[in-house]
Amino acid sequence: MGKLGALTLVRGLRRCWLVLTGRAAATIPGKPSGTVKRAASLALLVLATFSLASAQVPDCAPGKLSDYEMLGAQGCAVGENRFSSFRYHQGSSGLPSSAISITPGTSPDNDDPGMLFEAKWVAPSQQSSVSYMIDVQPKGKPISGATLQMQFGEITGAGEAKVETEICPLAASADNCGAAELKLQVVLSTGPARKVSDTGQLNGSTRQLRVVHLLSVAAGKGGTASFNGFMAVFHRKAP
Repeated sequence: MGKLGALTLVRGLRRCWLVLTGRAAATIPGKPSGTVKRAASLALLVLATFSLASAQVPDCAPGKLSDYEMLGAQGCAVGENRFSSFRYHQGSSGLPSSAISITPGTSPDNDDPGMLFEAKWVAPSQQSSVSYMIDVQPKGKPISGATLQMQFGEITGAGEAKVETEICPLAASADNCGAAELKLQVVLSTGPARKVSDTGQLNGSTRQLRVVHLLSVAAGKGGTASFNGFMAVFHRKAP
């Protein structure tokens, strides 16, 4: 059984990994039979401890997606950034929002805000989505890009777990960006499509945006697929 490092969290000092098994893993060039090892970039999150001085917005805290949905348009703060209007669409065989945990935080190196989503997504699960808005406060740095990372999961035989993220203007609909300004994708697979981290830049920095995460897990004949989380970190424009 091969291991593929994906994400380490400061909170709880937990180490997470992606696991690939089955015949497909043995066909990847340059790797020993049955084993796939590949280093992936590490990301760190620490709990946000800042509040917005100019508005009565509570700090974001670890909780369930269902709790975040109840915050509505007021939302909560991660540093100088308001996350609000959380909305969840439960697709075919998808999890309820009460089964999905959220950990907010900031990068320890540069205070970039981020959200970690954790649950047990198991195939088959299609067309579920999470959306929310980000509003940078007047004293905060505008957002210029983002990084998406898969947390950890397992594929046996044929299967694929995928998260697609669209970043779009604030006026976009809750479940579909339409013309997204930035698209990111991470894939857990025993084939060459696997990609545990994706980073991109917006055409220009912005202070208001909508984020849509599209989730899907599928298994091939005789295979299984699952993943346990993903994280989005939003990069602020350098001074």
